[in-house]
Amino acid sequence: MENVALKKEEIKAINPEQLKKLQDFNAFMDKARLSLGELSIQYEFQKADILSQIAVQQQNISDLEKAIKEEYGDIRINIETGEIVKQEE
Repeated sequence: MENVALKKEEIKAINPEQLKKLQDFNAFMDKARLSLGELSIQYEFQKADILSQIAVQQQNISDLEKAIKEEYGDIRINIETGEIVKQEE
């Protein structure tokens, strides 16, 4: 047992194959983290863009509803056909 302990103390580095595997793993993890960061940023930009488009469309529909109400009064519309449905009191 003492002989094994002595040999372990003499070893100053891991073998080249193990070092290569550790370096490859480290490189992979660095690339994976970078990719996740880029995806996260892209997601946030796309999310902000879509939310902005939704806000614009909500304003457009609000303006259209207002114009329709001014022209036709307080009505209901069949969204599939465009027909005016009698407003129930």
